[in-house]
Amino acid sequence: MMFRTSVFRSKLLAGGLIAAFVVLLTPAPGSALPRQASMSRQGTLEGVVFSEGSRARVSNAIVKIRNLNNQKEYTSQPTDSKGQYKILGIEEGWYTMGVSAASGDFNLNYGVYIKAGETAKLSVEMLPGGMLEGKGGGSGGGGGKSFFAKPGGILLMVALAGAAGFGVYELTKKETEVSPIR
Repeated sequence: MMFRTSVFRSKLLAGGLIAAFVVLLTPAPGSALPRQASMSRQGTLEGVVFSEGSRARVSNAIVKIRNLNNQKEYTSQPTDSKGQYKILGIEEGWYTMGVSAASGDFNLNYGVYIKAGETAKLSVEMLPGGMLEGKGGGSGGGGGKSFFAKPGGILLMVALAGAAGFGVYELTKKETEVSPIR
């Protein structure tokens, strides 16, 4: 009889923990912030285009990015005399990047993540062979996520919650007294 009660209690505790994680990870329909402007759901990419060796800033270059999921392209205005570019109104997602300049076309060999509501900063250097080397920072260039938004941080949070749940279970389970006399 005691075995069934403890099995039931552990199943109930496990089910409760799973339900708590589902509730924690599922956004409530009414809790989302009101959608104010479409720009808050879009990101921005800005930076500087450099020549090889980062010796000079490149003016009149066009920066293009293409969404890796739906192939939608965004194009900057020509870079200014300081080599600066800016692309506004980018939907969140992973992008590939290219630069067209008087010296040729250059491509970045890795993806860039643009996050809605944030500005990603990525400066690039044009290398021989048509390649770009990223010199980014800020959010979106690959290093802007907080620790708890990365897989390692999420795993740590789940492990800590599981340990806390097990600790609560161990504290609340009842021990039965064993007697040699029946």
